[in-house]
Amino acid sequence: MNKILDAKQKNVPTAKAALDGAGDVWTWTAQDRDSKMILSYLIGGRDGEYALAFMDDLRSRVANRVQLTTDGHRAYLNAVGEAFGDDVDYAQLVKLYGEAPNQGPERKYSPAECVGARKDRVTGNPERGVISTSHVERSNLSMRMHMRRFTRLTTAHR
Repeated sequence: MNKILDAKQKNVPTAKAALDGAGDVWTWTAQDRDSKMILSYLIGGRDGEYALAFMDDLRSRVANRVQLTTDGHRAYLNAVGEAFGDDVDYAQLVKLYGEAPNQGPERKYSPAECVGARKDRVTGNPERGVISTSHVERSNLSMRMHMRRFTRLTTAHR
């Protein structure tokens, strides 16, 4: 989940008196599919270093082999491999985006339209029927809706 601190990332180099650490800040969250409990979270950048720190923390909090699903962010590939090795059933749910019809001024703030999703097995033997990011996406939406600093112009639902 993304939050802008003091200035948008693209404006930080030219921003007058920008705070140290200004720009995009991400909240990484891992949620148990059954209990909906947040197992781990991290606030920071959206790069491989933060992905590894997040996965290392998650690994330290689970005792058994787990099934893990992430979105298609490439930083997860190395981070999961380094943190869990082969002791994980890991898949990525990669959403496929296309142009939404009627791209006009009224759609200026609309996100690209999701036209499908692909379930990619990465490591182990993940059960296809439970490869999903829906629970954590719902949790992220709840955070956005209930904490003013995370709200967006729209919820992007149609």
